[in-house]
Amino acid sequence: MSNISATILIVDDMPKNIQVAMNILRDEGYKMLFAQSGKKAFDVIKENNIDLILLDVMMPDLDGFEVCKILKQDENTKDIPIIFLSGKDSSSDIEKAYELGGSDYVVKPFINIELITKVSTYIRLKKFYEKEKNGY
Repeated sequence: MSNISATILIVDDMPKNIQVAMNILRDEGYKMLFAQSGKKAFDVIKENNIDLILLDVMMPDLDGFEVCKILKQDENTKDIPIIFLSGKDSSSDIEKAYELGGSDYVVKPFINIELITKVSTYIRLKKFYEKEKNGY
């Protein structure tokens, strides 16, 4: 179990995918929130202090790439690490994810240890960065 408290937002239009990610991360001690669309994700982000976003690429209203682009242009959300989730492992999608400011890319179906490790790594990096930025 992770000893760092953090809030993770899972954004996916498929409830089953949200459930699978939550089940994998449940024992790590994170607070988990979810949104089933890009638009809903913005509402959740406004109301909560999010430490990491797991973001599906393919969604109906705004796709994950558009959501990431908007978040990275906003001073309040640009430092939140984003791990893209996708059923596709095409190199063009992966390249686009990184170009837009994504921290990582995980292909579904998830490999449990891969998801846990990547989430833990980016949360630790964000917490370290915040400490450095705040001078303590």
